[in-house]
Amino acid sequence: MNFSGKENDAEESLPPGVFDIPGEPAVVINGLPPISSNADTFLPCPVVTDTESHKNIGFGQLFEGKQVYKLFVDKYYNGKVAKFDEETGWFRVKYEDRDEEDLEWRELEQVLQPLDINIPLEEVVTKIIKSKQRSIQKSWGTT
Repeated sequence: MNFSGKENDAEESLPPGVFDIPGEPAVVINGLPPISSNADTFLPCPVVTDTESHKNIGFGQLFEGKQVYKLFVDKYYNGKVAKFDEETGWFRVKYEDRDEEDLEWRELEQVLQPLDINIPLEEVVTKIIKSKQRSIQKSWGTT
């Protein structure tokens, strides 16, 4: 049987390494680690991780409603963080032209407008707690 399909081509085009997939409990291992002629020598395999995107997952709701300013092609667009997805760690951003996209933390922090530091921390925390309480009430079907 001849297995000269696209699947084999795709495997050859990927660099060898261990890849962490955000939001997934698994890792992808592409290729074998380098083999040394000396059995006692350890050669580390390159690892690609995406820990930066999960760095601020616990505080994702803090950024809901915050303004962003992003360059697309040759024009800047204003947008707003509409929602934070706790499961994936992604931020949904809706732009003035009704376009929207999901951004990881490292992408969002590059386009966020400066935060209003005049808002007391207590007010921000209270907003998050109330939001969590509402979501719990919705999941239990109470109001």
